[in-house]
Amino acid sequence: MPEARFSCRCGALTGRLVGIDPREGTHLVCHCADCARADRAFGGAGDAAQGVALWQTTPDRVTIETGAAHLRLTRLSPRGLNRWVAGCCGTPMFNTLKGPGMPFVGVLVARLDSATALGPVIAHGFVEGPDGKSRHKGGLTVGARFVKRALRARMSGAWRATPFFDGESGAPVAEPEILPRDAGRG
Repeated sequence: MPEARFSCRCGALTGRLVGIDPREGTHLVCHCADCARADRAFGGAGDAAQGVALWQTTPDRVTIETGAAHLRLTRLSPRGLNRWVAGCCGTPMFNTLKGPGMPFVGVLVARLDSATALGPVIAHGFVEGPDGKSRHKGGLTVGARFVKRALRARMSGAWRATPFFDGESGAPVAEPEILPRDAGRG
């Protein structure tokens, strides 16, 4: 199966996303305020209208080859999504849930050397409608694929293979840092 290489902006944190197959992941764009805010907090444009392109899959498909010690865990709030950045240069890299039990990783497509193998974007999340309410395009597909991948990873034991959490304790490999409330505010 195809793979793609990823790296942070300075090149200290590198690795591979293996087993890329449009049936084994979901190529989507998230337009939520939190993704835009996180992008701005780490030097990006952070435009919710443009959104942040992600490849959602299971963490066992992420292999960090160099610079694992640079992984830094940030959150926008104490209960927020885990947002993994390269501490060496502040590059946003991955999103995970709070622990390894629900195997999920969102890889920021901008960090990949090629997005060709991901296939087309099939969903857009949190798209603001004319009435100001958020809607999802392709949300049922995203949800169904997530459940299918998570169940398969749980049943096979692949959920334990993650670079983001300790295999014994399930604790994140880095202490979470809660970003200041004004970080990335537009």
